[in-house]
Amino acid sequence: MEEEERFLKGKKKAMALLSHKDRTKWELADKMKQAGFDEEVIEDAIAYVESFHYIDDLRYAIRFAEIYSDSRSIKRIRQDLEKRHVPEEYIEIALESIHMDDSRALQKAMKKFIKDGETAEDFSYEEKQKIAAKLYRKGFRTDDIFRALNL
Repeated sequence: MEEEERFLKGKKKAMALLSHKDRTKWELADKMKQAGFDEEVIEDAIAYVESFHYIDDLRYAIRFAEIYSDSRSIKRIRQDLEKRHVPEEYIEIALESIHMDDSRALQKAMKKFIKDGETAEDFSYEEKQKIAAKLYRKGFRTDDIFRALNL
């Protein structure tokens, strides 16, 4: 295959991958590696899509935090962004954009365990402990959980 054709094919693949969903730079490179592209072609394709702002890890991190701030804990959002190899400074900016507040997500998660019309006082201490453990495993902070459950 001609050199220029390889690079063109790489750019087309990158564009096709981004047409389905937004990705981080690392995710795009990983998908292209899986498709059999070599490092040189991957770097060229990433530079190409970056030049058009089709890929931007900071924008990705901020948008990700905004989307999931109602359903995931701050800890979980951080872990998910780290898993996608988003730089730490971008993660911090993204979390600051949602004011590092996961109270809405905690309330939403609690609704799965506490039905309409019930309050935390309707549960025994042991039941509250079980709910607290489930919420803790979802990444919510212990003090926030205890405050919400009146423990």
